[in-house]
Amino acid sequence: MTSNVDRCTDLYSWCTNMTKLEYIVTPKRVEEIDADTLVVFATKKEDKPVVPKYIKGFVGDLLDDIINAKEFKGDEGEVYLLRVSGKFKRIVLAGLGDSPSYESIRLATAGFINKLTSTKAEKILVDMSNVPSGLDEKKALMDLVIISEMTLYDPGEPYKTRDKKELGIKKIIVKTSGEDLSPIIEKVKLIADAVNYTRRIADAPANYMNPEKIEVEAKKLAKQYGLKIKVYHFKDLEKMGMNGIIAVGKGSSIEPRLIILEYRGREGDDWDYAFIGKTVTFDAGGLNLKPTGYIDEMKYDKSGGAAVLGIMKAVASLKLPLNVIGALPAVENLPGPTATKPKDIVKMYNGMTIEVGNTDAEGRIILADTLSYIDKNYKPKLMFDLATLTGAIVIALGNYAAGLFTENDEVAEKLYKLGLETGERVWRMPLWKEYYDQLKSEFADINNIGGRPAGAITAAAFLSHFVEDKRKWVHLDIAGTAWVQKGHPKKPYYKPAATGFGVRLLIYYLLEKHGFLFK
Repeated sequence: MTSNVDRCTDLYSWCTNMTKLEYIVTPKRVEEIDADTLVVFATKKEDKPVVPKYIKGFVGDLLDDIINAKEFKGDEGEVYLLRVSGKFKRIVLAGLGDSPSYESIRLATAGFINKLTSTKAEKILVDMSNVPSGLDEKKALMDLVIISEMTLYDPGEPYKTRDKKELGIKKIIVKTSGEDLSPIIEKVKLIADAVNYTRRIADAPANYMNPEKIEVEAKKLAKQYGLKIKVYHFKDLEKMGMNGIIAVGKGSSIEPRLIILEYRGREGDDWDYAFIGKTVTFDAGGLNLKPTGYIDEMKYDKSGGAAVLGIMKAVASLKLPLNVIGALPAVENLPGPTATKPKDIVKMYNGMTIEVGNTDAEGRIILADTLSYIDKNYKPKLMFDLATLTGAIVIALGNYAAGLFTENDEVAEKLYKLGLETGERVWRMPLWKEYYDQLKSEFADINNIGGRPAGAITAAAFLSHFVEDKRKWVHLDIAGTAWVQKGHPKKPYYKPAATGFGVRLLIYYLLEKHGFLFK
C-alpha cells in the first residue's frame, strides 16, 4: 500500500513525489471491497459491449436497457456513468473497443478519471481481473497508474491564485486476478512522478524557468538523489572550446551553461547511457526572429532538457543498476546586442567550423557541442538526444510520432515496438549520404542548415558530424509531440500543455533491455 504524498504548491517547492493518489491492489471479490465507485472495462463483440455478468447484481435490468438502447456500445474510449443506490454510488463502464490494446486501457483510464473528477467519487474500485487476452495484466496496471496521474496533472497549479479546486478522488483500488502486484505499483508511481515532473519543467514560462533556474532545478535533483553535478558557465565554456553553446546563448543577459548530472548505480568507471536534451528555455529565433504564431509557444523549446531531468529522476528513484549521464546545454536564444549573426562562423568543441546559415537553427548547435563533449569525455555505450529540433518533423509526422534517427538497427526496432506499446510512438527516418550534401558550405566545414527540403533529416545529419560512432547514437526529434499544439496530439490524458514525451519510452527501454521491469 502507498500513501498520499506532498504536492507541488509552487514551481520551486521541491516535491519528493508529484503523484496525487493512493493505490491499493487486491485479489478480493468485488463485493468485499470498500469503495464508492466501481469501474469495469468492456470490450466490444458483434457490435455489443461485453460487460462482466456480476454487474447485473448491482444494476439489474438497467444494464440491458442501456445496451439495447445503444447508450453504451463499448467503443474504445467510450465512458458511461451510472448513478445507482446500494453498495456503490456510481458504476462506470469504460469501453476498450473490439481490438483492445494498451492504448485502449490508457484511453479508458483517462476517460473514467476525467468523468469522475466532476463527481464526489473518493474511493474508486477498478476491476482489472478480466483484462482482455493478449494484454499483460502487469503492463495494463502500469498504464492505469501512470495515466491516472497524467490525467490529473494540472499545468496551472503553480501559478493560479483563484478558483483552485481540491481533488475529490483520493484512492484507486485495483482488483487483480490474484498475483500480488504491489511492488509494481511502487515502481510505476516513480515513473509517473518523473513524467509529471518533466511536464512541470517544460510548462514553466521563461520568466520562471531560464538557464539559471534550470541549473537550480538540476542541483535540487542532484541533492535529492545523491547525483554528482557539474555546471560549466560562460568562462568555463570559453576555456573548453564550447563555442557552439556560447554562440547561441550570448544574445541573452542570462549566461548559457552546460549542466551534467552523473548517476552511478553500479561499480565501474564506464558509462552505460547518456541522455542529452535540448534546453532552450526560450527560443525567439535569435536575429532570425520568429513571427507571431510560432514564437508564443517557444517556452517548450526546453522540452528535451526537461525530459532528461525526468529520466534522471526516474533512473535514480528506481535505483537502476546502471551508470547514466544526463546533459543539458541551457540557453536562451534571443536577439540581444551581442547575438550571433547570420553567416557568422563558429569553431565547435570537436574542432569543426560551422557557418550559421540561420540563427533559428540553434538547437542543433548546442546539441552538437554537447554530443561531442559527452562522446569524448565519457564514452557512453549509447547516447540518446531529445530535442524539439525542427518544424519539418511536424510536417512529416504530425503530432503523433517523434522522428527517430540512428544507424543502430536493433535499438531502432526496439524503440519502434516500445513506442507502439507505450503510446509514445516513433518513426525511423533515413540518414542517407545524399542529405549530407545539402549542408555544404563555401566558408566553413559545414552549414547549420540544409534548406527546406528534408529539414528534419539534414538537422539530424548535422548532429551526426559530432558523434564518433553513429551506431552508438540515437536522435529523437520531438518537436511535434512534446506539447499539445492546436489540439494535437488529441489524447484525454493530455491537457493543452506539455506531454512529457520520451520519459516513458526511454525508461521502459532501460527496464526491458536489462530485465528490470518486473523484478
